[in-house]
Order: sequence, then C-alpha cells, then structure tokens
Amino acid sequence: MNKKTFLVGLVVSFALLSGCSTSSKLAVRPEIISKINTVALIKVPEPEAYVASDLGSPGMMLGGIGGAIAGASSANAGKNLQQITQESGFTAGERLTLSLQEHLTKAGYKVTLVTSQRENPGKLHKSYEKIDDGGADAIMDVAIEKIGYATEHPMFSPHWRPASTVHVTLVDSRTKKTLYSEKFMYGYHNPFMSGTDLEASGFYHFKNKDAMFSDSNKLVAGMEHSVVSVSRKVSRNLSK
Repeated sequence: MNKKTFLVGLVVSFALLSGCSTSSKLAVRPEIISKINTVALIKVPEPEAYVASDLGSPGMMLGGIGGAIAGASSANAGKNLQQITQESGFTAGERLTLSLQEHLTKAGYKVTLVTSQRENPGKLHKSYEKIDDGGADAIMDVAIEKIGYATEHPMFSPHWRPASTVHVTLVDSRTKKTLYSEKFMYGYHNPFMSGTDLEASGFYHFKNKDAMFSDSNKLVAGMEHSVVSVSRKVSRNLSK
C-alpha cells in the first residue's frame, strides 16, 4: 500500500476524531484593510492526496466493523479519485493560487506570487520571518488540508459531493501579526467541527460511486468549483 492510499484509508477516522476546535475565524478590521494595498501570496502547495470520505456508508451505523467497511470503501474510492485527478491534469494548489490572485486583484489589491517551502503541505507556515514578501503590505498563506469527495450520513445525506477544507491567513509583513484567518469547509459539513461552511452546488452531487466515476469531467469540475468558491469568499471578506 503506497502513501497516498494509506492516507485515503485514514480519512474516516480523521473526520470523526477532529471534533470541536477553537475559533476558526479572525475577521479583519476595516481600518486595517484600508491600509493594505499589496499582498504577497504564497503559492498554495499540492495536497498530499485527493481523498474520498465515505462517511455516509451504511457501515458507519454498524460500530467498529462497520467503520472498517467504510474505511475500505473510502480507500477504494480514493484510489479511483486519485487516478482520475492525475489523468485530468487538475492541480488544486495551482488552481487555488491563480483563483485567489484573480479575485484579490479584482478586489483592488496588487498581488505578487512568492514561493516558500513548508514542513506540511496541508498546514500553514509556523513562521513568516523568512518569507521574501518583496515589500508587500501583507502576506497571505493558504493550505489545503484535504480535498476530494465525501458523503455525510447513511440516512440523511448519502450522496457524494465535492469536499474540501482550506485554511487561509493574512499577516502583516512588518509585524508578522495575524490580520485575518479563516477555515473553510466546502461540501462536507459537521456540526461538531468549527469553520465557515460553503455549500457544494447540487450540480456536482452524485447519487453513488458508480455515477461519480462515470463522469470524470464533472467530478474534476466539482473540485475546481470548491477552490474557486473559497477564493471568492476570501476576496469578499477582504473587500475594501
């Protein structure tokens, strides 16, 4: 079993154990945003894997054994999802980077792209002291915690829909203090997990795995819609 498949197989346990967390949003103050004109956007890295979370599997209602069945379902679906994504050429990190650049520019910012290595592609930087911001007023850091497709509940929401979790933060280039931060959860929602929920368009929902994997173009378009939706929301939150 390779690393990506192993990661996909852990998705169910990860989702169930995430639980409650601290506040996932720090809104930017209008008097601060008015002083920001230039943003150094750190290029968003590719996620470690494109994941399938079958949390709506009937097995989820059968205890430990059922959880194992749901995990196997997620792993098998994840392998197919990974292959389709690779063959399509879709790269979530690059697409999110370009979409953020586009929408922030429309919002009135001058955006420059910068590159920086990080320990974990699914997490934000721990420090911004060594980021070459090129003299920008602020630095934007974005990380895709996970992206792919998910079901929610075996009875009430068993269909597959695009799902992603994205973290965004904006820091002052001079003081390195956080000006804005937010966690977005697109598609998959859990009342015990904090974050800003973004609804997945019903157009990208599939009634089962067979339907999902029979339309690879629509499947990939759903994931693209998830990252574009996040970038639009970020630009609106930072509008002057």
